Parts: sequence; structure tokens; C-alpha cells
Amino acid sequence: MTDPGPRVLHVNDCAGVARNLVRAARDRGYHWRRLPPASVRPAGPTPTGAGRVRWVPYVLRRAAALARAEVAHVHYATSVPLITAPGMPRRPYLLHLHGTDIREQWAAPATRDLVQRAVDGAEHVYFTNLDTAGNARAARADAEFMPAFVDAAELPAWRPGAGGPRVVFASRWGMEKGAPVVLDVARALRAALPAARLVGLDWGPSAPEARATGVELVPRLDHAGYLDLLAGADLVVGQATGLLGVSELEAMGIGAPLVSPGTTYPYPDGTHPPVLGGTPAEIAEQARVVLADPVRAAEELGGRAWVRAGFVAERYVDALADRYAAAAGRSGRAAASRPPRGSGV
Repeated sequence: MTDPGPRVLHVNDCAGVARNLVRAARDRGYHWRRLPPASVRPAGPTPTGAGRVRWVPYVLRRAAALARAEVAHVHYATSVPLITAPGMPRRPYLLHLHGTDIREQWAAPATRDLVQRAVDGAEHVYFTNLDTAGNARAARADAEFMPAFVDAAELPAWRPGAGGPRVVFASRWGMEKGAPVVLDVARALRAALPAARLVGLDWGPSAPEARATGVELVPRLDHAGYLDLLAGADLVVGQATGLLGVSELEAMGIGAPLVSPGTTYPYPDGTHPPVLGGTPAEIAEQARVVLADPVRAAEELGGRAWVRAGFVAERYVDALADRYAAAAGRSGRAAASRPPRGSGV
């Protein structure tokens, strides 16, 4: 039987990372719990005056959850003050940087010190986005990459060829997802593949332009409905940022071939994900081949096996358990052994 290790509290969540880690850990007998975003703090800006009474139940809930834990794992840097505020039980914590906190808030003068203090106080630091590696390791030289995860058990079966050739656009139509390039891809696909059905979400400021381009937009879906949409695609087009988010990983994990417009960021081992890419014209030509035989294209890419081997929480649980055990045993003494801030790349 697995040693249950210290009692661990995951505070907050982003992209389901905490949810997946806690689920996988509990399956192995570890004593990990999660305080989800809705339980961490009320929605909206921090209130002042009499409005602060709304915070009382959240403060009490955080304090009670921390009191039952030996180690905390905080998701998103600006959540750290919520567990270090006066009156909170002091616990060693690990920190997960999830994107905007280290990409933008660490770089902004108004919030840099807040984020850096959260980083400096952590027993260990992880980051989930490849484009933030430079900032993360500048803030903390030993910051370690850990990707977002898919829950393989909840992924539906892939249904290629159901109802004719279908291309699904996975992301919302916003600048943060590279919408201008994705729209160019949609135009190229519409021109090259007039018989193909192009489907996307009715979400984001550029959604009307996508509709005018010939993309059939469907209302925003719950998670199960969204996975079902991906499962019915012969080809999925991801965001045009060089990154694979959870949506792209889910599409690959289901089995569908994925297009990542442009060039993807390499992973720490120097490899690139097994996806299609390039310019809109190149993608349109690749799509012709894929839609002629989606199953063969998927087998040649190998995306499903790649995701299910490397992007599931089960792969990381035991290493994290060792980190937690070390943190619980050296509370208050870890800072002396940390590398100096700003000594990374």
C-alpha cells in the first residue's frame, strides 16, 4: 500500500491541474484535498468597508482547511497571500505558476514584488506554459515545468467520418488564442475544401468574423458537450500561439489529428508535439490529406499515445509526493537551500 504521506491541500485551481492531481493522488491512497476557486474567495474585486463581511466565510474556510493540512500547493501566484495572511495557520507551500501571473504580472512594476514574494517563499515552483520558461526561471532558477493534464478516463471515443468531413476549431475567437491567424486558416480551409464542414464555438470577439468566413458556430458547451464536439471531428485546429492548451491536448487524447498554426514551442527535452502546422496555405494542403483518411493520419502522427503517456496527472503524483514529504519535514528551513532569485535563464 502507498504511504499516504503528509496531508496536502491544493489551494485554487487553473485548467483543472489541481483537480487532476488530487484525483490521481487519492486513487493511490495519498491524503490530498482541493479547495477549488469558488471556495477560496468570492467572485469580483476585493471589497472595502462593510463589503468585506462577504469574505468572512471564505477566510474561515481557508483557515480550517489549512489547519488540517501539513503542506499547501497553491495554484497561481497571487493566491499565495490568501494563505499567508495574518491569522492563517503557517504551512510550507509549493507554487504553481499558470501563465498570466508569471507572464504579465511578474513583469509589471505594479505587481512584480507580489509575485516575486510568492515565488521566493515557496518550497518549490512549477510552471505550466512553455512560453513562460524564461520568466519563471529568472524569478526562480529551479522552477520546473509541469504540463496541464487530461483525464483520460473522461475522454469519449473518437468518431471520425461521422456525417462527412468535419474540421473543429477548438479555441475561442480572441487575440490571446491567435484569432487573426486562425481566421486565415479558416479562410484557406473554406477555399480549399468547400465540402468540409467547419465548426467552432460562438465565443470571443472575433466570432462574428469566423461566422462570416463560413464557420458554423455552436453555443458554448459544458465540458462533456465540448469533448463530444471534439470527438466528432476529423481534424481539429488549435490556437495559433505555439502552445498546446488543455483543449488541444484533449483533442489529441481523444485521437483526432491536430493542427497548431505556425510553429510550436519545444518541450524541455527539445521535442515538438506531434501535430500539423505551418502557414494557412500549408495547413489547407495538409487538411486535404488528413480528411481523405483521418484514421491513417492520426496513426501516423501518434498524438493520442503521446498525450496519454505524458500529459496525465498519474505520471507526476509520486514525484510530487516526495516534494511534499520533504517540505513537511523541513518547514521553515528550506529557504536557506534555495537558489538565489534571478539566477536562471
